[in-house]
Amino acid sequence: MISLSSVVLALLIGSQAVKGALLTDPTKIGNDYDFVVVGAGIGGSVVANRLSENPAWKVLLIEAGINNAGLEDISIPFFAPSDSPNEIWTWNYTTVPQKGLLGRTLTYQRGKILGGTSSINYMMFTRGSSDFWDNIANWTGDSSWGWKNIYNYFIKLETFTPPADGHDTTGQYDPSVHGTSGPLAVSLPGAANELSPFIFQTQQNEASHWPFILDANSGNQLGLGWLQATINGSTRASAATAYLAPQYISRPNLDVLIEQQVTKVLFNTKVKGAPQATGVTFASGPKGKVYTVKAKKEVILSGGSIGSTHLLLLSGIGDKNALKKVGVSSIFNNAEVGSNLIDHPCITNHWVANTTNSLDLLRENSTALADAIANYDATGKGRLVDTVSPAMGLFRFPDNSDFIKSNPGVKTASGPKAAEYEFLWIDGWGSFLPVPGPSGFYLTLSQVILSPSSRGSITLNSASPWTFPTIDTAFLETEYDLAISRAAFKDARRFMNDKAWVGYKLGEAFDQNAFQTDAQIDTYLRNNTTPIYHMTSTNRIQSHKGGDGVVDNTLKVVGVSGLRVVDNSVFPFIIEGHPEATIYALAERASDYIKATWA
Repeated sequence: MISLSSVVLALLIGSQAVKGALLTDPTKIGNDYDFVVVGAGIGGSVVANRLSENPAWKVLLIEAGINNAGLEDISIPFFAPSDSPNEIWTWNYTTVPQKGLLGRTLTYQRGKILGGTSSINYMMFTRGSSDFWDNIANWTGDSSWGWKNIYNYFIKLETFTPPADGHDTTGQYDPSVHGTSGPLAVSLPGAANELSPFIFQTQQNEASHWPFILDANSGNQLGLGWLQATINGSTRASAATAYLAPQYISRPNLDVLIEQQVTKVLFNTKVKGAPQATGVTFASGPKGKVYTVKAKKEVILSGGSIGSTHLLLLSGIGDKNALKKVGVSSIFNNAEVGSNLIDHPCITNHWVANTTNSLDLLRENSTALADAIANYDATGKGRLVDTVSPAMGLFRFPDNSDFIKSNPGVKTASGPKAAEYEFLWIDGWGSFLPVPGPSGFYLTLSQVILSPSSRGSITLNSASPWTFPTIDTAFLETEYDLAISRAAFKDARRFMNDKAWVGYKLGEAFDQNAFQTDAQIDTYLRNNTTPIYHMTSTNRIQSHKGGDGVVDNTLKVVGVSGLRVVDNSVFPFIIEGHPEATIYALAERASDYIKATWA
């Protein structure tokens, strides 16, 4: 890969940032701004862009990570699986030993770079079902969170873009439900994938079990269809490339400060009423000088489910007894901060493939990889233009299935249009687990449980902002989650045992065929489940019926003033899909809330 040279280039660009308002020197920013936005992931990038549309408002966006510019490892879609973990552009967290995974600890990466995790993820674009958004509207008592209104934001933020190879996309998506003039590019696969014929032939062979879906982003997501991803021609489209593009980042009222970590939100506790957020402190590292910047209107946290939660706790918003134990003074007592953590458990199932042309070729053969890079650089085409899977299956178990019969009345998905599990196919070894040998050709079916019932947490380890918090994903800690994972595993086998795969699929890797009884399958699941890095709900929106929550329906942090959270942590439930698209829509909606507040 091009890692070393591209990293050096990006660091040079960051350190020489003289154009526009991309800064690395804290002494070059102002003393105060109308809005201080913390974290340049999806939420922060969108909000900073939209608020700075008003030339009367001064906006500061602070990001702990580096500039994304010049990093081919980041911009080339094919390299997504190798973008994390990374010592330079990812936060590299570790969970506590997982009770449901036989005591295994898990690594957990987040993007530490302009664009946040949208700069390192697999680019999969799923809006969620209409049921998901309507459930949020019902939860909040605010109809503007429903699908009918949020759909307009999806149209606003998107430009559906022709795939890299320019093939005829008729029958692969529904153009009528996509935007044509938004900042974010979304596209279909841009290169032929040798798995596609097998996948869609299997679908046709059992269409009653795995129906075809023309467009899973239409509001009804159920079925197997072509994958949509945030790719602009042959390059990654991220929050940085879309919302912090040169024409935006050069606005005179927008400053973007990188390589500086916010360490605390400051409050004025002497005002009448709730404590008021007045600014933040930040530094480049544990030994760096601590700086302060003031916010005249609001501080907006967009650090993600880990980062924003960590910062709220460090700033004194959380369970006062737990904060006291680590030496943090309480500003507002709210035990909900860091609780209700939800994430999607993922299992990657592998088969040996009768091929010599899978993606494993590029992993094992440096000459083949060099040729692919040269072709990409010269033409913008070839297999490097795509993310890992050509298709996505979003399914529910039918009412007459063994799983539903064994779990009567248990429904955790948002509604009848929402999926319970997902399939993705990779023509090669696609896993967060190591390849079993030095050589070989594989195919992978990844199964993701989309509506788990287990709930984890984030808590403080220390009052120091440089010490990572304690993270517990609580994977497979309920019988329901284990049962649905087992049922999805059996369904994955059913898919791969279809006659369409005869001659291409040679046998199960990992000796998975040894796992036949439910007890054996459960052991396999507990030993091999990994995160897919979709953590949510650690700062969830309050229910309009009262009770627990961290933010209100306009994403203001309850118990204080002048502080909001705009990122994946505020959703009251987890999306049945990949959260990237939903965070863009959330941030667009939040931007309008903020604008209306200060109009």
